Amino acid sequence: MPAGALQPFWGQKTFCVLTGASQGIGRQFAIEFGRKFAKESVLVLIARNSQGLQETKRRVGEANPDIQVICHPTDLAKGNAALFKGIIEDSLSNAKVSPGDFQLAFIVHNAGSLGDVGPSVAELNDAEQWSEFLALNITSTSILNSEFLKVFPKGSVPYRTVVNVTSLCAVQPFCSMGQYCVSKAAREMFFKVLAEEDQSLDVLSYSPGPVDTDMTITIINKTRDAKTRDAFVDMKEKKTIVTCEQTTLKAIQVLSNKQYKSGQRVDYFDEGY
Repeated sequence: MPAGALQPFWGQKTFCVLTGASQGIGRQFAIEFGRKFAKESVLVLIARNSQGLQETKRRVGEANPDIQVICHPTDLAKGNAALFKGIIEDSLSNAKVSPGDFQLAFIVHNAGSLGDVGPSVAELNDAEQWSEFLALNITSTSILNSEFLKVFPKGSVPYRTVVNVTSLCAVQPFCSMGQYCVSKAAREMFFKVLAEEDQSLDVLSYSPGPVDTDMTITIINKTRDAKTRDAFVDMKEKKTIVTCEQTTLKAIQVLSNKQYKSGQRVDYFDEGY
């Protein structure tokens, strides 16, 4: 069990930051995680799409009207330390709370982009496109995480949990998905190092499985690799693709059971978690 692990995980007064919360997995996480937070918890939703965030906020409110939901429409790729610090501190101020009011500080790094799934990695030579992709998928994640831990340092709350939403692409190469594979692999290693450096943190990289989202449609429509496209088409046609609801329930179970070591990756299909 990771140092600082919380049993039970859910039902605590929680301050949670969730990125990529305007649609797909992020929205489902917000609804179901929020449902399990204790009264007077605060859920901070971050994504670019303001309208999508408001819809997520509405659904979370229906699931649990006893928590505060604060939306921050933000382009994470253009973020910096000052912006992310401001989002967290403004959320605390707007909710009229301080870090010490909570039992659990919880951040979920869900935001990310697919990258260019047309060319092979040997053809990826656009420096500006690479820079923008890495800014969103790696740089912003590390900076936001840093600012979150500055606001909630060791000892500020009883428990601190960091979740990185990863992918099978972090450990297995997929043709035409080179950028996505690179970003997921880099993020997993970042969070492994974080867990190694700070034993007081509970760090999980959760791989949600092949989920039926807009990202899947993009892969099917834009990849030039027939094998990759056919694999996703086959899952959709045979209805073996994972739903947002299914993967969210698994994530809740994994966090509840705490059978992983801090810094470990757990996949949707892994048993025993």
